[in-house]
Amino acid sequence: MQAKIDQAAPGDVITIPAGEYEGPFHVTKPLTLQASGEVILLTATDDPVLTIDSNQVTLRGLKLQDKRINQTLATLVIRGNQNLVEQVEIDTMGTGIQLRDASFNELRQIRVTGHVLDPNESAADIGHDHSAHMLLTQTQQDSKVQAKKGNGIDLRQSHQNRLVGNQIINAFDGLYLENSHENLLEQNQVEKSRYGIHLMGTSKTQVLENTGNGNVTGAMLMDTASATVRNNRFLKQKDNPNSQGILLYSVSDSLLEGNRIEGNRVGLYVENSSGNEITNNELLLNFIGMQVKDSADNQLIFNQFVSNVIQAQAQDSDADSFDGNYWDNLQGLDVDGDERSDLSYEMNPFFLALTDAVPPYQLFFQSPGFVFLESLFATGSVQVRDASPLMTPISTVDQGDPLESSRTQTGLLGALLLLISLTFIYVGVNRK
Repeated sequence: MQAKIDQAAPGDVITIPAGEYEGPFHVTKPLTLQASGEVILLTATDDPVLTIDSNQVTLRGLKLQDKRINQTLATLVIRGNQNLVEQVEIDTMGTGIQLRDASFNELRQIRVTGHVLDPNESAADIGHDHSAHMLLTQTQQDSKVQAKKGNGIDLRQSHQNRLVGNQIINAFDGLYLENSHENLLEQNQVEKSRYGIHLMGTSKTQVLENTGNGNVTGAMLMDTASATVRNNRFLKQKDNPNSQGILLYSVSDSLLEGNRIEGNRVGLYVENSSGNEITNNELLLNFIGMQVKDSADNQLIFNQFVSNVIQAQAQDSDADSFDGNYWDNLQGLDVDGDERSDLSYEMNPFFLALTDAVPPYQLFFQSPGFVFLESLFATGSVQVRDASPLMTPISTVDQGDPLESSRTQTGLLGALLLLISLTFIYVGVNRK
């Protein structure tokens, strides 16, 4: 097939008949490679299965299988701009796709499955056919070298790319972006990986409507600025003592909005971060809903904390603004009927302070005794409070202006009660 690629003119469409083809393959001009039936590309060397060193290449409907282990280059390597890769399946013992100095590319409807097993993990845990897994792991067993997982899709120095509707299973990091800016990650799904989404040194990244399930951490943002993380679902990151739904470390001027963070050990962890807006998120059924540490000037409003064992903890973050969140365990009092409690909600720093002093205590993370000990922690040490928490879930309150909404509702109720009272008085007078 490489001969057909070499002989094709720029802009040609190469339709590949069903079958297995042994590479490696190299594309250096604008072409379309599309499958007719099941087309499997393999490599017989230490080179990637397929390398694109061109702009405006389209790959469609191919399957790439990569038995190499511990190689620097991925199964598919892209060094070019305005390329389209869609409906491609990659089974790999390393990294699935790498973009290097590559911009304005679109990767969509791609499935990347890693076949390196963790200790005590079986092929069934990955959710794939066992025989296919054994085919790929044979090289690992024969070489007697411990294979290491690679990333699902890996971007470095690559900008304004679109990653849409992809699925990553059993990778090191599902979607990894380093020193890459203004990229869009939308409607991707990552499971059974370390970090589902990992941003390092990025800016203006949009993370929209993605799902992370069963990873160590759903999304990890580090040294990142001006990111938008909206309407994602991060579920059941809980099998590691350091598991979080979303982790922000040294993140600034970013927006977290409308995310559902459910069933994790820690729902949202924020450290050394500033100037972020965290609003309208649902944090529910986590062991700890939120932890905030060494952070300042973040605004946390209109979030819902429901059925977390410990709702929130904060340490050295008293310059953050917590206001108008809903806490389902709030023992509040609404004297003036404005739908906000006149009693504040306090965030206890007990667990953070204890594990800072003695890190191994993280092993007792879910011990019932921790909840009891936290209740004994001195109230005077609490530094961070939600000054006016909401009395009712946010779905029943106009998020644009909850005060105005509640005043309107209170006024209508008062008018109704007055009308009923006047009616009773009128009826009583007439009877006399």
